[in-house]
Amino acid sequence: MNISVVGAGYVGLTWAAVLADLGHKVWVVRKDKEKNEALKNGKIHFFEPGLEELVKNSLKNSQLFPTTDYSEAIPNSELIFICVGTPSLSSGSIDLSQVFTAAEEVGKSLKKGFTLVVSKSTIPPGTTKQVKKIIEKNKNDKANFEVAFCPEFLREGSAVADTRRPDRVIIGSETVKASEILQKFHKDFKAPIFITKIASAELIKYASNNYLALRIVLANQIADLCEESEADINEVIEGMGMDKRIGSHYWYPGLGYGGSCFPKDVAALAAYARQAGIKGSLFEKIDELNAQRIGKILQKVKKNIGGFSKKTIGVLGLACKRGTDDVRKSPAIKVVELLQKDKVRIKAYDPLAMKNAAKVLTGVDFCQDAYQVAEKADALFILNDTEAYVQLDYKKIKKLMREKFIFDSRNLLNKREVEKLGFKYQGIGK
Repeated sequence: MNISVVGAGYVGLTWAAVLADLGHKVWVVRKDKEKNEALKNGKIHFFEPGLEELVKNSLKNSQLFPTTDYSEAIPNSELIFICVGTPSLSSGSIDLSQVFTAAEEVGKSLKKGFTLVVSKSTIPPGTTKQVKKIIEKNKNDKANFEVAFCPEFLREGSAVADTRRPDRVIIGSETVKASEILQKFHKDFKAPIFITKIASAELIKYASNNYLALRIVLANQIADLCEESEADINEVIEGMGMDKRIGSHYWYPGLGYGGSCFPKDVAALAAYARQAGIKGSLFEKIDELNAQRIGKILQKVKKNIGGFSKKTIGVLGLACKRGTDDVRKSPAIKVVELLQKDKVRIKAYDPLAMKNAAKVLTGVDFCQDAYQVAEKADALFILNDTEAYVQLDYKKIKKLMREKFIFDSRNLLNKREVEKLGFKYQGIGK
């Protein structure tokens, strides 16, 4: 098919590249001219495993066409996907301006005949209806279109794999025609397909992310109880997970959830609930507990280390999670900022996120590797789940450090083995 994807971030560019690799002819529309020219040369503006190679292959095979011009892309397309950003407002609600601008430009450029316009941006219930009205207002009389909503469920660090092999495909549609087109289109993905009302599909995305965020918050609450008893959070989680109703997956005790999706989507659903007249919603509480998490943890660490003032702390991990260079709402960044308020000298390393971290942090000594971080440090903080930190030579690290304290926010290391080496160790829920 001929397809246009509006937006070239994690969702849009990954979606466009995968569709091009499947044999579709795909235009990817973005407004940033500099990034568009770089994309034409196979350069992407963020790190995602396997994506740049996919983009280069699709460009080489003349399946992917970056452009800043809606009129170049839209009239040629049978399917149009809106994948633009939906950032948070200060109230927690979502800024939908990019979605509405995209809808307006799509409407102006629609061709004669039928086109299906599908939103993939994460949007509150009712937004797709607004998109339809905007397109209708701006289109020419000969253009015929329908709208639908198909949420994405990709994870940064595994976006290509998640896009190729989704757990499910949700199709929000109000017409048989749109449903049939999207059912046929998604057969290549060999995933269960569920057809719903548009508003249901819009809410499924938010509900899914809020539930996953809730699991993280619950794991952290249980971890706090473990620290006040002789329990171990890993054993508790394993025991819980043996219940088929609960499962052993997605329990991540640590600094709380971060990244570009969960904080935004939890705050957005809390705001939506308030607008619907629901006071004191669970979503507000999830957001509140997560926001308090890092401050409470640092108070415990501060007590165990004998205060932060004038100490040098080595930080491993700045991205919001392993396998990405994204530092948006990264718990690690917040930890560094709070430590700096206590006059702590920070030495830091992350294999992917140094460049992006340098854009938001000042006064940090960025190091070439983990061992340089450890030199003359009073403590070593592991702040995300990058697996390479497990493979480090901790005997060497011990010799390099001034004091021998490790704070392991993701329980990556074996507590007993680290303590045998002579470190004082603090994990989560232990």
